[in-house]
Amino acid sequence: MTAPTTQPAALPDSRSAAVPHVEQPPVDFLVPGLPFSGPELRGMELSGLLVHVVGDLYLPANHGLEDTRVRAASVLRLTAPVITGSWASTGLTAAWIHAGGGSPGVLEASVEHFQRIPSQPLSVRLHWEQSDVARDSADVVNVFGLRCTTVDRTIEDVLRRAGPRSGPPAMAAAARLLTRTDSARLRRRFEDHRRKPGMVQARRRLETLLA
Repeated sequence: MTAPTTQPAALPDSRSAAVPHVEQPPVDFLVPGLPFSGPELRGMELSGLLVHVVGDLYLPANHGLEDTRVRAASVLRLTAPVITGSWASTGLTAAWIHAGGGSPGVLEASVEHFQRIPSQPLSVRLHWEQSDVARDSADVVNVFGLRCTTVDRTIEDVLRRAGPRSGPPAMAAAARLLTRTDSARLRRRFEDHRRKPGMVQARRRLETLLA
């Protein structure tokens, strides 16, 4: 596996957080049945031999989740087979791809057109919504082949949509992302989008994080 991707502490433009799509060897995830069962994989995780990535995906312990490519590849592995048309990762999923932290329990995406979430049991929950992000390249970057909202758009989305229960995870995710953008530009963006639903609380939460 390639060395972990490093990113600068601060970025003059959140779009520069994109990682150019360069052909690289695929990430070889371990999944139940190939060749170990689910309980065996969980046992090896408890023993420190494996790390859990997201859903039912595992990797050897020396392949850490600090590698952006691993996080992007895991979302593609779980989402791409069950989604059609143009789409992009959003919300806490996008925040995890950009900055790491705890793996998301739900994979969020913006889709170009309505489609049903598969009814069969999946290893992770999916949440799709139709929005401008699916086709609007202004707020989307390519991260190792995965289309994902920019850092600034991701911060806006997680702070704007967070409810009482999701507030703490949203604040933690936004705090990790703040080191990857410019606070003055982010404030201007929030001011420009002040009429969007949820922006009053989003602006309040942003100022709390920047204080």
